Amino acid sequence: MLARVRETVDRHIWVREWGMGVVGNGSTTIGGLLRSQHVATQANIALLSAADNDDYSFVDQNFQPESLQTWGKRGSVINVEMRRYRESVLAGLVEDGYTVIDADDADDDESGAVIESVKAASVELYAAECQAIADSDELSQTELKKLQDKRAKTKTERHQQRKAELFRRYEIDVTPDLVEKDDDGWYPQLRMHYYLTLGREFLTNRDAKRAASQLEAGENSIWKPDFNKGQLLPAVLLLENLNLLQFLTPDVQLRGSDEKLVEFKTLAVKHRHVIKNYLNVSISEKLTPVAIAQKLLAKIDLKLDYVGRLGKRENRECVYQFVAPDDQRNSIFGQWLNRDEAFKNELVSVINNISTTTPVIDITPQDIPQTLTPVESPTVQGWKGLKLKMRLGLDSAGQFYQQLVSTVGQAVGVADGEPYWNAYLNQWQVWVNFADGCRSVVCDWLVAV
Repeated sequence: MLARVRETVDRHIWVREWGMGVVGNGSTTIGGLLRSQHVATQANIALLSAADNDDYSFVDQNFQPESLQTWGKRGSVINVEMRRYRESVLAGLVEDGYTVIDADDADDDESGAVIESVKAASVELYAAECQAIADSDELSQTELKKLQDKRAKTKTERHQQRKAELFRRYEIDVTPDLVEKDDDGWYPQLRMHYYLTLGREFLTNRDAKRAASQLEAGENSIWKPDFNKGQLLPAVLLLENLNLLQFLTPDVQLRGSDEKLVEFKTLAVKHRHVIKNYLNVSISEKLTPVAIAQKLLAKIDLKLDYVGRLGKRENRECVYQFVAPDDQRNSIFGQWLNRDEAFKNELVSVINNISTTTPVIDITPQDIPQTLTPVESPTVQGWKGLKLKMRLGLDSAGQFYQQLVSTVGQAVGVADGEPYWNAYLNQWQVWVNFADGCRSVVCDWLVAV
C-alpha cells in the first residue's frame, strides 16, 4: 500500500505491536497448526453425525495433503508475524529500501502534531465512509446479484452493494453505527450468541447444510480449514458445558471468590486446550475467574460491568454485574428467529399437504429359501431373510417414491441396499436415494423389527 504512492514524500504510519488475527488456532508451528485442524475435523464430524443422525464416514478428509502442508507452513509464518506485527512490518519496509525513523526519536517538534492530524483525518474519513454506505440507495435481490457479479465498480456501487449485504445479513435498517460494528467483527459474535440462545434448535440443521454444500462442491472431499471454520456446533456446545450464560443475569453482583466463579475457572482451566482450539481463547491458571469469564463473554460481544470494590476494608473485592446492552441485538435475533421458523414451518407444511395414495403392500410371510454363509453374523443372516420377504413390497413402492419426489423434491428417499452396522455410532444405518443424491440415514425402524 505504501509502495503505490509514487511521489518522493515522507510516509507517516502507525503499526500495532500485535496483529489482529491469526490462522487456525494461532499456533506458530506447522505440526501444531495441522494437528489442531485434524482434531477439530474429527470432532466436528463426530458431533455432526450424532446431532444430525447421519453418517459422515464416507467423507474424504485427506483432500490435497500437499496443499494442506503448504497452508500449515504459511499459516505458522503469519502467526509468528502477527505476534510481532510491528517488528515484521518495519523489517519489511527496511528490506524494501525505506529509511525508518521512529517518531518518538525524531527531532522534529511537529511529529506529535502530524500524528494527531493523521488520527483526526482517519476518523473523519472513516465516519464519512460509514455515512455514505448508510445513505446509499437500496437494491433488490436481482440488482444485488448483478452488482456482485460485476468486476469494475464505482464508489457509489460499492456503497450500494455493502448496504444491501448488511441489510440481508442483519435484517434491520443500516446505520453508520451498524457499518462500524460489522467492520469490527460483530456478525460472528452475534451469530454465536443467537445459536447459543434463541436459535439453538436450528444450529444442527445450519451446520448440516453447510457440510452438505461443501461435500457436494468437493465431491465428498473437504478442505479441513474451511470445513472447521464453517461448523459452529462444537463452539456452542463448549460454551454450554461451561455454562457461560449463568453470568448474564442482570442485577446479580459477582465476585471472584463466588463458588460458581471458582468452579467455572476450574472447568475452563481443565479444558483450556479445547477452548483454545475451538474458540481461539487462551486460558491460564494465572487469570482470575472474572478475567476468564470476560474473555469468553467477548466471543458473544458481552461483558461484566465493574461496580466497585465492596466489603470490609481488610477483605475488599472487585464486584461485577451484567448490564444488558442496548445494541439492537434483540431485534436482530427476532428477525433471525422468524426467518428460521418460517423456513422450518414451510418444510413441514409442504410435507403435511402432500396428497398421495399409499400402495397396498403384501406383508404375508413367504417361505423363501435363504442362502446363508458360515462367516456371516446372525444379524446379517436375519436381515437377508427379512430383505427377501420384503422385496415385493419394496419393488412396488417405486412409483410412490417418484410421485413424492416430484411433489417435495429432496424431502423423501428410498432405501438402496442392505442396512449396515456403524460400530462408531453404535447404530444401524442404510444408504437412501434422495432427490439430491444418496446418503446414509439411521435405521430406527430396524430396532423395532
